[in-house]
Amino acid sequence: MPFVNVSFLSPRTRVGAVAWAIGLAASAAWAGPKAVVVEPIHLEIGEVEPGQPQKFEWTLRNDGDAVLSIESLEPTCYCTTGKADTWSIAAGQSTKVHVNVDPSDWVGEIVKGVEIETNDPDNKKLLLEVKMKVRPGIAVVPPELDFGPVGAGGSMPLHVDIKAAKERPFKIVSLAADAPFVSVDQEPVQTDDRVGVKLNVKIAPGVTPGPFTSKIVVQTDDASRPRIEVPVRGSGPGGLKVTPDRLTFDAASAGAEVGVITVSGGKDLKVTGAKSATPGLEAAVQPQPDGSYQVHVKLGAGVKAGRLLGKLGISTSDATQPEIVVPVMGLVK
Repeated sequence: MPFVNVSFLSPRTRVGAVAWAIGLAASAAWAGPKAVVVEPIHLEIGEVEPGQPQKFEWTLRNDGDAVLSIESLEPTCYCTTGKADTWSIAAGQSTKVHVNVDPSDWVGEIVKGVEIETNDPDNKKLLLEVKMKVRPGIAVVPPELDFGPVGAGGSMPLHVDIKAAKERPFKIVSLAADAPFVSVDQEPVQTDDRVGVKLNVKIAPGVTPGPFTSKIVVQTDDASRPRIEVPVRGSGPGGLKVTPDRLTFDAASAGAEVGVITVSGGKDLKVTGAKSATPGLEAAVQPQPDGSYQVHVKLGAGVKAGRLLGKLGISTSDATQPEIVVPVMGLVK
């Protein structure tokens, strides 16, 4: 508190001077951004059905006298996503923080949420959490299959378990792959507390050259998960090699480079262009001395803040792979 000599003042004036000094000290202490979550940061919502994503919303208010910046918004689990309406909050203003939780892969009591990091020095991190109890449902383990490089003779089988608690059995109504070179069959699975099926998936001879993506489609009689899709990917013999085959990035701002994709292989390879239908996602192609190409991916000036899920199309001179599609995902600040 600032020093104020009040000994010579009248009693009434002395009281006013002391109040002014206290107010001045409090004002100095509160200078800067101040992050306040309006609603309770911990919620309990009881029982939920598996396969039914849950949506929540909090209000983040700036009670300080400087701009409050959200520096990161990190989910506590892969099943959770978070998004803010704006990343900069003026003094006295607020923004909404939206949190989605997909409980499909869980059974029983879970606690999920997001951690907000701000520039408030006294309240740097805020954890928004939701506690729920997920009813027994269908679990898919693993949720996707990556065969990696596949030879001309095909692949060894990989397996996916689709199972549920015994008190909630289900039936497979139909099972199919969406590519002719992917084969799948099933066999029953039963443990002390689970029932279901094991999918045996193989890549047959005749797979397309270079990277491929496909999926297994499972129809069930379970109301919460009537349709299950299991992504399948890998790379057939010959053709082009793309590294990485999917591009992910942490929180990045507009104008930032978020990754480099390398395309190599093939005969007299030429990468003729790269573009995306996703607004704010840009790419530039650079040939390399070894004959490969690098595709530099960046966020454009007009990209919107929040979760970005897009695809990048890379055009090539290879007749078997005239376009390579690379998924791009990350968080835009």
